[in-house]
Amino acid sequence: MVTVQYQHEFPYTYVGEYDDYFPILTLRMTNPRQPEQSLDIDGYLDSGAKRSLFDGWIAATLGFDLFSGPQVTHGSSTGFHTTGHLHQVRFFHLALGSFDLEVSFSTVEISRNLVGRDFFNLV
Repeated sequence: MVTVQYQHEFPYTYVGEYDDYFPILTLRMTNPRQPEQSLDIDGYLDSGAKRSLFDGWIAATLGFDLFSGPQVTHGSSTGFHTTGHLHQVRFFHLALGSFDLEVSFSTVEISRNLVGRDFFNLV
């Protein structure tokens, strides 16, 4: 049997709207070119997501031109597809530190921000 040892452990977050607990991590997201532009974002940890995907309004709030980044398509196992644009962001978390990651910002409203395997590879 293979055992995996994790360096970090975080409790699930209670979401009253669903009366349940979810793997949510709050991260500070910053535009590296405009460090004064930052937001604390709740991201749902999703090991099925290849790339992290965030709602497009976040890109605008951080000072990015959403459509200026390279375009990518995201799909889910339920058949949902959406378009996103890639931008380099800086994340900070008290326990995990600071690091840069190219993430996708959706061109349509999404129900939750997804933190995917690209993020897991860094931490």
